[in-house]
Amino acid sequence: MKKIFTLIACTVTLLVNAQQKFNTFHIVDSLSGKPVASTTITIIRANLSITTEKDGIFMIPGDLSVMRDTVILNTQTYKPLKIPLHKLNGMDTIRLARDIIEAHTEKLKFKDDTLLNDYPKQDIVHYAGINTEISTFDYLQLAQQFYVAKPGTFLKEITLNRLAFGLDVSDHTWTGLVHLDVTKFRLRIYDVDPLTNGPGRDLCNKVIEESKSAGSQASINLKKYKIILPHTSFFVAVEWLRDYYNAGFSHNYIPALKKEVKQLNYRPAIGISPITGNKLNIWALNFKHEWQPFTYFMPFGTDLAMKANIEY
Repeated sequence: MKKIFTLIACTVTLLVNAQQKFNTFHIVDSLSGKPVASTTITIIRANLSITTEKDGIFMIPGDLSVMRDTVILNTQTYKPLKIPLHKLNGMDTIRLARDIIEAHTEKLKFKDDTLLNDYPKQDIVHYAGINTEISTFDYLQLAQQFYVAKPGTFLKEITLNRLAFGLDVSDHTWTGLVHLDVTKFRLRIYDVDPLTNGPGRDLCNKVIEESKSAGSQASINLKKYKIILPHTSFFVAVEWLRDYYNAGFSHNYIPALKKEVKQLNYRPAIGISPITGNKLNIWALNFKHEWQPFTYFMPFGTDLAMKANIEY
């Protein structure tokens, strides 16, 4: 089914009317011409984002020539593309260029392994990714920073915990868990950016997508990706696929409005580690595609409920 920016229609109501057309775009590989699936489309000033389906199609309503916003297209294994909306006027195809990441083809030999950022999962009570009475979750990715003793280690497995059940909207308490929330998401493995000390370049040349997460804990085996960590620190990020499959709603009472508001959320809701660390290790990617420290759960929420198993 074609992906429509339904939320954008609300934002640009003053610019368009019911008689104006929808602008349809096909996102394709610059060399093969084949559709690029699961591309994150973000409108910066409108603060809106959605993920395309397998056909790589999305639509924007209205007269693009008068719009003064900017769109960013981002998907793993491709170079991000940033375009002013008015420059899309008259176009129907957007070509993305491959981002070449060196693959490790040699046979890997390691003797020992270590589990990083361990925690008791039964003590998790806080989750990131859910709109609340005081804050909306306006981020595309959350990343956990890990530290290793030496460079050249091998990333073997990631385990993370999430909120597996939806809340009863008439209750708003953890006792109101009523249904199992299935979800899909992507993992991104990043090196450290030497300028910001946040997430930098991708370390994996393939898409890592988890689509079988029915329970509260997901363990993702990464051996086949042969990810070598070049430095003593790295990041593992959860990338939200903001599509209809992952969409859901929460009902929050907004004090400023003095009423309950139905708000759009996207699964999964990622757990916050119950163990407080010495420093903040969570980073968030905002709609401008800028990484920044994620301070919402401070001072106690320093880490995501995410473990990494490495070999060295």
